[in-house]
Amino acid sequence: MPAPRVLDPLSSLAAFFGSEIRRMREQQGWSQEELAGKLGWSLATVASVETARRSPPHGFPEKADAVFGLPEMLEHLAELVRSTPRWFEHYIELEAQATRINIWSMNLVPGLFQTEDYARTVMRSGWPLNPPDSLEEELAERLERQRILERPSPPNIWVVLHEAAVKQPIKSVEVTRAQLKRLVELGRQPNVTLQILPFASGEHAGLGGPFTLFEFADQPPAAYAEGRGGSGRLLDQKHELETASLAYDQLRAAALTPEASIGLIVGAMSDIWIDRT
Repeated sequence: MPAPRVLDPLSSLAAFFGSEIRRMREQQGWSQEELAGKLGWSLATVASVETARRSPPHGFPEKADAVFGLPEMLEHLAELVRSTPRWFEHYIELEAQATRINIWSMNLVPGLFQTEDYARTVMRSGWPLNPPDSLEEELAERLERQRILERPSPPNIWVVLHEAAVKQPIKSVEVTRAQLKRLVELGRQPNVTLQILPFASGEHAGLGGPFTLFEFADQPPAAYAEGRGGSGRLLDQKHELETASLAYDQLRAAALTPEASIGLIVGAMSDIWIDRT
């Protein structure tokens, strides 16, 4: 369960929503466990919402309205919460809590699998106006996220990469080859499944853009769709999750087997082309 923390209710809509849930719960004299039972949600979900660690999932505000006798008030407030641009803050929190992570990426190796040189180059190219100090801070945060791969019980991770992400040279032959070697090493880890979607697959279910699906031991699943320029959007509505899950199943079915995918990556390591002259 997330550690308790003090929220400033005016710091964000999510914090205001969470503080209101907590205020009304305490006004009724209920514990988090008691509220969880009345709502039909897990204790972890109630705690995460109260501390603004995640947006209220689909169905939560509607049930809370009924429990507290506030028809549609929390439901409408939740819509505003979900529309606020806190996507990456939420992403990192869910990434750290997830027991299973399914990733689809078209053009780049996902952040969890990036080497330091690859990540620095990608971040510098993607945000050229960011000052060097800011870039290094963000790079350190990205590398810190990778510590979940070293936990005693790391999450199960399934990654589907488009062949374009493997064949795209980044900075230099050395940097690109080191990144591909890292992919091979991770792809052979027991908790990691890596597949490549080949160019020959043509049009596919992931053309709408990169996305990530999260599954948890004690709370409902969630997903994020990445947008342009570092933006993104939480997918926590039932139909959105079902659509993303179906798309991921179709991508996995169209991709090469894990063994063939490793072979493609190994082959790409000797075919890297890049010319900076």
